[in-house]
Amino acid sequence: MRASDAERERVVEALRKHAAAGRLSVGELEERSASAYAARTLGALAPLLADLPEPTPRSWERGPARPRAIGQLALLAAVLIAIWAATGFGYFWPLWPIVGTLWFARSRAFGRPLCARRRRGWGGPAPWTGRGYLDL
Repeated sequence: MRASDAERERVVEALRKHAAAGRLSVGELEERSASAYAARTLGALAPLLADLPEPTPRSWERGPARPRAIGQLALLAAVLIAIWAATGFGYFWPLWPIVGTLWFARSRAFGRPLCARRRRGWGGPAPWTGRGYLDL
């Protein structure tokens, strides 16, 4: 099967990560990157990563905050506070929907684990299948 530009870029990016981790020298990185860009099939890409370890899934680690999600949360808080102000500045009830939304966003949108399966990378290829970066 023929390789697409995106698949070639994915292999080169994986090679760069391995070089940054010290598994490849600069010369090996250049040689393998040139081979990846020249590859026409997926079969030609597979050997470039065959002797390197597969990445470990780290879905439970907190990634960078998503600006869109933060903006949406700020908009929601502003609307709730405006409604609170328009109704007479009584008990500050918008606190509870805002805190609930923060809790939900922290557990869902920002990558916190909701169950043990996600912690161990459930949903990806099984470790015994031998499938790697390209799922060949």
